[in-house]
Amino acid sequence: MLLLAAGFSSCQKDSFKPVNDETGTGKTTKVNTVQHDYVDLVLQTRQPGVTYDTYKCVFSGTEITVTGSASWSTVKYPTLTNGVPAFGLGYSAPYPNTVTFYTSYDEDFFTLSIATVSVPNITAMHDDIQKYNHAIDVWNAKNSVDPAFFPFNPYPLSYDYIKPTYTDPNTGMVNVTGKLIRVTTGSHLALAPVDYPTPAIAPPSSANPIFLGGVADPLNPNKLYHIYGVSGNITKLNASDGKSASGTYTATGNQFIFNVNVTIVRTDGTTFSYTGQTMDLS
Repeated sequence: MLLLAAGFSSCQKDSFKPVNDETGTGKTTKVNTVQHDYVDLVLQTRQPGVTYDTYKCVFSGTEITVTGSASWSTVKYPTLTNGVPAFGLGYSAPYPNTVTFYTSYDEDFFTLSIATVSVPNITAMHDDIQKYNHAIDVWNAKNSVDPAFFPFNPYPLSYDYIKPTYTDPNTGMVNVTGKLIRVTTGSHLALAPVDYPTPAIAPPSSANPIFLGGVADPLNPNKLYHIYGVSGNITKLNASDGKSASGTYTATGNQFIFNVNVTIVRTDGTTFSYTGQTMDLS
Protein backbone atom coordinates (compact mmCIF):
# COMPACT_ATOMS: atom_id res chain seq x y z
CA MET A 1 0.00 0.00 0.00
CA LEU A 2 1.36 3.44 -0.93
CA LEU A 3 -0.50 6.63 -0.13
CA LEU A 4 0.59 10.14 -1.10
CA ALA A 5 -0.54 13.45 0.33
CA ALA A 6 0.80 16.96 0.79
CA GLY A 7 0.20 19.27 3.73
CA PHE A 8 0.18 23.07 3.51
CA SER A 9 -0.60 25.82 6.01
CA SER A 10 -0.78 29.58 5.55
CA CYS A 11 -0.95 30.46 9.23
CA GLN A 12 1.89 31.94 11.23
CA LYS A 13 4.10 29.66 13.27
CA ASP A 14 2.39 28.91 16.59
CA SER A 15 3.97 28.32 19.94
CA PHE A 16 3.04 25.04 21.56
CA LYS A 17 3.22 23.55 25.00
CA PRO A 18 3.83 19.93 25.92
CA VAL A 19 1.14 17.70 27.37
CA ASN A 20 2.51 14.74 29.35
CA ASP A 21 5.89 15.37 27.74
CA GLU A 22 8.79 14.01 29.75
CA THR A 23 11.48 15.91 27.91
CA GLY A 24 9.87 19.14 26.73
CA THR A 25 12.23 19.45 23.80
CA GLY A 26 13.11 15.89 22.82
CA LYS A 27 16.10 15.30 20.58
CA THR A 28 17.45 17.52 17.83
CA THR A 29 17.73 16.93 14.11
CA LYS A 30 20.02 18.80 11.73
CA VAL A 31 19.60 19.18 8.00
CA ASN A 32 21.97 17.07 5.90
CA THR A 33 23.63 15.59 8.98
CA VAL A 34 23.51 11.87 9.63
CA GLN A 35 23.42 11.67 13.41
CA HIS A 36 20.52 9.32 14.19
CA ASP A 37 18.53 11.73 16.37
CA TYR A 38 14.80 12.12 16.77
CA VAL A 39 12.41 14.85 17.95
CA ASP A 40 9.60 14.01 20.37
CA LEU A 41 6.11 14.82 19.13
CA VAL A 42 4.45 17.01 21.77
CA LEU A 43 0.78 16.21 22.37
CA GLN A 44 -1.41 19.33 22.27
CA THR A 45 -4.47 20.04 24.40
CA ARG A 46 -7.63 19.26 22.44
CA GLN A 47 -9.86 22.20 21.63
CA PRO A 48 -13.62 21.90 22.27
CA GLY A 49 -15.26 19.67 19.68
CA VAL A 50 -11.99 18.17 18.40
CA THR A 51 -12.07 14.35 18.35
CA TYR A 52 -8.51 13.60 17.23
CA ASP A 53 -5.02 14.06 18.65
CA THR A 54 -2.71 16.84 17.51
CA TYR A 55 1.04 16.82 17.97
CA LYS A 56 3.73 19.36 17.16
CA CYS A 57 7.51 19.43 17.00
CA VAL A 58 10.34 21.29 15.31
CA PHE A 59 12.05 19.06 12.74
CA SER A 60 15.03 20.38 10.77
CA GLY A 61 14.26 23.88 12.05
CA THR A 62 10.67 23.79 10.84
CA GLU A 63 7.52 23.33 12.91
CA ILE A 64 5.49 20.31 11.80
CA THR A 65 1.95 19.58 12.91
CA VAL A 66 0.89 15.94 13.06
CA THR A 67 -2.71 14.80 13.52
CA GLY A 68 -4.57 11.53 14.00
CA SER A 69 -4.03 8.28 15.86
CA ALA A 70 -0.85 6.33 15.18
CA SER A 71 -0.61 2.56 14.76
CA TRP A 72 2.29 0.12 14.74
CA SER A 73 2.90 -3.61 14.40
CA THR A 74 2.83 -5.28 17.81
CA VAL A 75 3.61 -8.59 16.10
CA LYS A 76 6.90 -7.40 14.64
CA TYR A 77 7.68 -5.12 17.59
CA PRO A 78 6.04 -6.44 20.78
CA THR A 79 7.96 -4.08 23.10
CA LEU A 80 8.29 -0.30 23.11
CA THR A 81 11.74 0.51 21.74
CA ASN A 82 13.18 3.62 20.15
CA GLY A 83 12.86 3.38 16.39
CA VAL A 84 9.80 1.14 16.03
CA PRO A 85 8.05 2.24 12.80
CA ALA A 86 4.60 3.81 13.18
CA PHE A 87 1.97 4.98 10.69
CA GLY A 88 -1.45 6.52 10.21
CA LEU A 89 -0.92 10.24 10.88
CA GLY A 90 -1.25 13.37 8.75
CA TYR A 91 1.51 15.99 8.42
CA SER A 92 1.59 19.71 7.63
CA ALA A 93 4.00 22.62 7.90
CA PRO A 94 3.40 26.40 7.97
CA TYR A 95 3.68 28.48 4.81
CA PRO A 96 5.92 28.57 2.82
CA ASN A 97 7.10 25.09 3.78
CA THR A 98 5.74 21.83 2.37
CA VAL A 99 5.43 18.32 3.79
CA THR A 100 4.66 15.47 1.43
CA PHE A 101 4.06 12.11 3.05
CA TYR A 102 3.55 8.44 2.27
CA THR A 103 2.17 5.49 4.18
CA SER A 104 4.07 2.43 3.05
CA TYR A 105 2.87 -0.81 4.67
CA ASP A 106 3.19 -0.01 8.39
CA GLU A 107 5.50 3.00 8.13
CA ASP A 108 4.99 6.73 7.54
CA PHE A 109 7.66 8.54 5.51
CA PHE A 110 7.72 12.22 4.61
CA THR A 111 9.82 14.75 2.77
CA LEU A 112 10.13 18.32 4.04
CA SER A 113 10.71 21.17 1.59
CA ILE A 114 11.65 24.40 3.30
CA ALA A 115 10.63 27.87 2.04
CA THR A 116 8.76 26.75 -1.06
CA VAL A 117 5.05 26.57 -1.83
CA SER A 118 5.53 24.30 -4.84
CA VAL A 119 5.19 20.55 -4.56
CA PRO A 120 8.77 19.28 -4.83
CA ASN A 121 9.95 16.83 -7.44
CA ILE A 122 9.86 13.65 -5.38
CA THR A 123 9.93 11.10 -8.18
CA ALA A 124 13.23 9.68 -6.95
CA MET A 125 11.90 9.20 -3.41
CA HIS A 126 8.71 7.65 -4.75
CA ASP A 127 10.75 5.20 -6.84
CA ASP A 128 12.92 4.28 -3.86
CA ILE A 129 9.85 3.63 -1.69
CA GLN A 130 8.48 1.37 -4.43
CA LYS A 131 11.76 -0.58 -4.39
CA TYR A 132 11.50 -0.84 -0.60
CA ASN A 133 7.92 -2.11 -0.90
CA HIS A 134 9.04 -4.74 -3.40
CA ALA A 135 11.74 -5.92 -0.99
CA ILE A 136 9.08 -6.29 1.73
CA ASP A 137 6.85 -8.24 -0.69
CA VAL A 138 9.71 -10.65 -1.36
CA TRP A 139 10.40 -11.02 2.37
CA ASN A 140 6.73 -11.66 3.15
CA ALA A 141 6.47 -14.29 0.42
CA LYS A 142 9.62 -16.04 1.62
CA ASN A 143 8.87 -16.04 5.32
CA SER A 144 5.19 -16.90 5.03
CA VAL A 145 6.21 -20.22 3.50
CA ASP A 146 8.55 -21.30 6.29
CA PRO A 147 9.55 -19.18 9.30
CA ALA A 148 12.76 -21.21 9.47
CA PHE A 149 14.06 -19.02 6.65
CA PHE A 150 13.88 -15.94 8.89
CA PRO A 151 17.54 -15.88 10.01
CA PHE A 152 18.72 -16.05 6.40
CA ASN A 153 16.42 -13.40 4.99
CA PRO A 154 16.53 -10.31 7.28
CA TYR A 155 13.61 -7.88 7.12
CA PRO A 156 14.41 -5.01 4.69
CA LEU A 157 15.53 -1.73 6.24
CA SER A 158 13.99 1.46 4.89
CA TYR A 159 17.29 3.37 4.95
CA ASP A 160 18.85 0.83 2.61
CA TYR A 161 16.44 2.18 -0.02
CA ILE A 162 15.30 5.67 1.00
CA LYS A 163 17.86 8.49 1.16
CA PRO A 164 18.18 11.05 3.99
CA THR A 165 17.83 13.88 1.45
CA TYR A 166 16.80 14.33 -2.17
CA THR A 167 17.77 17.19 -4.45
CA ASP A 168 15.08 18.59 -6.71
CA PRO A 169 16.58 18.47 -10.25
CA ASN A 170 14.48 21.48 -11.31
CA THR A 171 15.35 23.86 -8.48
CA GLY A 172 18.40 22.35 -6.81
CA MET A 173 16.52 22.47 -3.49
CA VAL A 174 17.43 19.82 -0.94
CA ASN A 175 14.39 18.02 0.49
CA VAL A 176 14.87 16.43 3.91
CA THR A 177 13.23 13.05 4.50
CA GLY A 178 11.96 11.62 7.75
CA LYS A 179 9.72 9.01 9.33
CA LEU A 180 7.36 8.47 12.24
CA ILE A 181 8.69 6.26 15.04
CA ARG A 182 7.78 5.04 18.51
CA VAL A 183 10.11 6.09 21.32
CA THR A 184 10.39 5.71 25.09
CA THR A 185 10.38 9.47 25.80
CA GLY A 186 7.70 12.14 25.77
CA SER A 187 4.44 11.17 24.09
CA HIS A 188 6.13 7.96 22.81
CA LEU A 189 5.91 9.23 19.23
CA ALA A 190 8.62 11.13 17.39
CA LEU A 191 9.84 12.26 13.99
CA ALA A 192 13.26 11.00 12.95
CA PRO A 193 15.54 11.01 9.90
CA VAL A 194 14.91 8.00 7.67
CA ASP A 195 18.31 6.62 8.63
CA TYR A 196 17.41 6.39 12.33
CA PRO A 197 18.11 2.72 13.24
CA THR A 198 15.16 0.35 13.02
CA PRO A 199 15.03 -2.31 15.77
CA ALA A 200 15.20 -5.95 14.72
CA ILE A 201 11.76 -7.44 14.31
CA ALA A 202 10.60 -10.41 16.34
CA PRO A 203 11.11 -13.75 14.55
CA PRO A 204 7.98 -15.09 12.85
CA SER A 205 6.10 -17.42 15.14
CA SER A 206 4.90 -20.84 14.08
CA ALA A 207 2.24 -22.94 15.76
CA ASN A 208 3.83 -26.06 14.32
CA PRO A 209 7.48 -27.12 14.71
CA ILE A 210 9.63 -26.69 11.61
CA PHE A 211 11.64 -29.49 10.02
CA LEU A 212 15.34 -29.21 10.93
CA GLY A 213 16.81 -32.13 8.98
CA GLY A 214 18.16 -35.56 9.76
CA VAL A 215 20.44 -36.99 12.43
CA ALA A 216 22.14 -40.37 11.86
CA ASP A 217 22.16 -43.06 14.52
CA PRO A 218 25.80 -43.69 15.62
CA LEU A 219 25.05 -47.43 15.89
CA ASN A 220 23.43 -47.53 12.45
CA PRO A 221 24.50 -44.73 10.09
CA ASN A 222 21.78 -45.76 7.63
CA LYS A 223 19.14 -44.97 10.24
CA LEU A 224 18.08 -41.29 10.17
CA TYR A 225 16.02 -39.44 12.74
CA HIS A 226 13.94 -36.60 11.26
CA ILE A 227 13.83 -33.89 13.94
CA TYR A 228 11.63 -30.80 14.36
CA GLY A 229 11.77 -27.69 16.51
CA VAL A 230 10.36 -24.23 17.17
CA SER A 231 11.92 -21.04 18.56
CA GLY A 232 15.32 -22.69 19.04
CA ASN A 233 14.02 -25.74 20.88
CA ILE A 234 13.92 -29.26 19.44
CA THR A 235 10.50 -30.66 20.24
CA LYS A 236 9.90 -33.90 18.36
CA LEU A 237 10.88 -36.37 15.65
CA ASN A 238 8.93 -38.49 13.21
CA ALA A 239 6.84 -40.98 15.15
CA SER A 240 8.17 -43.85 13.03
CA ASP A 241 11.80 -42.95 13.82
CA GLY A 242 11.80 -43.19 17.60
CA LYS A 243 10.12 -42.14 20.81
CA SER A 244 11.26 -38.56 21.32
CA ALA A 245 13.85 -35.85 20.67
CA SER A 246 14.79 -32.87 22.81
CA GLY A 247 17.47 -30.21 22.76
CA THR A 248 18.25 -26.92 21.08
CA TYR A 249 19.11 -25.64 17.60
CA THR A 250 20.54 -22.57 15.90
CA ALA A 251 20.71 -21.46 12.29
CA THR A 252 23.68 -21.84 9.93
CA GLY A 253 24.52 -20.15 6.66
CA ASN A 254 22.55 -22.86 4.86
CA GLN A 255 18.80 -22.49 5.28
CA PHE A 256 18.37 -26.28 5.19
CA ILE A 257 21.02 -27.15 7.80
CA PHE A 258 20.99 -26.35 11.53
CA ASN A 259 23.41 -26.66 14.42
CA VAL A 260 21.80 -28.97 16.97
CA ASN A 261 22.42 -30.31 20.44
CA VAL A 262 19.93 -33.13 20.69
CA THR A 263 19.12 -36.21 22.71
CA ILE A 264 17.11 -38.86 20.90
CA VAL A 265 15.21 -41.73 22.48
CA ARG A 266 15.11 -44.76 20.19
CA THR A 267 12.05 -46.99 19.86
CA ASP A 268 13.65 -49.53 22.23
CA GLY A 269 14.09 -46.89 24.94
CA THR A 270 17.85 -46.45 24.59
CA THR A 271 19.20 -42.95 24.00
CA PHE A 272 22.04 -41.17 22.29
CA SER A 273 23.13 -37.55 22.12
CA TYR A 274 24.43 -35.66 19.13
CA THR A 275 26.03 -32.25 18.79
CA GLY A 276 26.70 -31.01 15.29
CA GLN A 277 24.84 -30.16 12.11
CA THR A 278 21.73 -31.80 10.74
CA MET A 279 21.74 -33.44 7.34
CA ASP A 280 20.10 -31.57 4.47
CA LEU A 281 17.20 -33.79 3.42
CA SER A 282 15.47 -31.26 1.17
